[in-house]
Amino acid sequence: LDIPGVVKNILEVFEKYNINISYVNTQENDTSYQYCKIGLYASSSEVLSTVLEQIGTFCKIIDINYDTQDKIIDNTVFYHSFAQNMQKTLSLSEKETKAFLNNSNKILQILEDKNENYFKTFNYIRKFAEFTVNYKDEQFNPRINHKSINDDVNLYLIEPPCGSNTYIIECDNELLFIDSGFRCYADEMKQFFHVLFPDFDEMEKQIILTHADMDHVGITDIFDDIYVSENTFINFKREHEGKKNFREENPLHEPYIKLDRIISKYEPPELTKLRIIGNKTNDKEFEKIGEFNFKDMCFEVYESNGGHLKGEIILVEKENKIIFTGDIFVNVKGFTQEQYDFNLLAPYLMGSVNTDSAKASACRKILLNKCKNYLFCPGHGTWVENSDT
Repeated sequence: LDIPGVVKNILEVFEKYNINISYVNTQENDTSYQYCKIGLYASSSEVLSTVLEQIGTFCKIIDINYDTQDKIIDNTVFYHSFAQNMQKTLSLSEKETKAFLNNSNKILQILEDKNENYFKTFNYIRKFAEFTVNYKDEQFNPRINHKSINDDVNLYLIEPPCGSNTYIIECDNELLFIDSGFRCYADEMKQFFHVLFPDFDEMEKQIILTHADMDHVGITDIFDDIYVSENTFINFKREHEGKKNFREENPLHEPYIKLDRIISKYEPPELTKLRIIGNKTNDKEFEKIGEFNFKDMCFEVYESNGGHLKGEIILVEKENKIIFTGDIFVNVKGFTQEQYDFNLLAPYLMGSVNTDSAKASACRKILLNKCKNYLFCPGHGTWVENSDT
C-alpha cells in the first residue's frame, strides 16, 4: 500500500546490508498502491535473499527478470553522451542541459512502464530537437498558399515544417493573424512576412490565438493586441507566475512540455497585451463566448470543452463560410512529408496530444457535421473544403 514511510523502511534495510541501488523508477498512479522498480547490487545472492525476505514482511515484492538485450538500466556513459549531444545541438546552458536530461528521463520512466524501448524513447527526443534545428535559417522552407476571399480580402497560409499553421487575413492594409508557430522560427517567419507584405512594419496588425500550446503562440512580440479566451489568459498568467500551465497539470504531458519549452525557446506572451474575448460558462462541447470583427468580416468565437486543451477556441465566419479550428481539426491528409514526420513525435512522447481524446473527437465530429461546405483552416495541414474531408 502507498503508506508514508514505507520507502524509508526499504532504504534502511538496504543500508543495513550494504546494498547498492543501480536504478529506481517510481511514480504515482492515482491508486492506493505505489509501484517502485529498483535495481539492486549485493555482495552475494544469500545477502540479497535476506534483504528481500525482510522487505517482504512489510511490502509486496515482485521479481522482474532483467533482459540486458532489451534495456540498459544503468548507462551513465549513454546519459553523458546524450546530454552533450543535446547541449551542442540546441546551444544549451548547463542549467538547461540538466533540465533537458531530467525531463527526458521522466519521459523514459513513463514510457518504460508501457514496455517501450529505451533507445526508441531517446531517439524520438533527439529527433524532436534535431528537427527544429535542421530547418532553421536557409533550411526553413514553409509551404505558403494564398486565397482571395472576395475583392477586398486575401487569406494567406504559412505552413512551417515544424509547428502550427499561421494564417494571415489582409484587408485595407491591415492584417489579422490566427496563430503564429514556434518561437524558434520567429526570425525566419518575420522574413516571410516582409516578403508577402513589403510595408509590413507600417501595417496595423493583431492576432487571435486559438489555444495556448507552444507551437501556436511563438511570435507575439510584433502585436499590441493579442486576443484569447479567458482560460487561455489564465494559462499564460500561470506561466508568468512560475506555476504549471494547463498542459503541465497532466503528469504524462509535463516532461514533454518542459522539453518543448527548452527546444522551441518559448516565452509566454506579455500579459498587458492580452485581450480577453470571453469565457466559457458550461460543460457543453461548444459555447459561444463572443464575436470578433475584422473589417467586414464577423467571426463568431466558440470555446470548446477542452478536449485538446482547455481554453481552445474556433472562429466561424458564416458569410464567407470559413472556420479556423485550431487543433480540434488537423488535416493529416494535407501534411507535407516534413510535417508528417515531425507530427509523429509528440503523440509518442506525450501518450496523446489531447487532454481528453474522447472530448476532442466529439468536438471534431460536431464541426464536420455542422459546417458542411465550409473552408476548414486547421491547426496543422493545409486548408480543405469540408465536402472533401
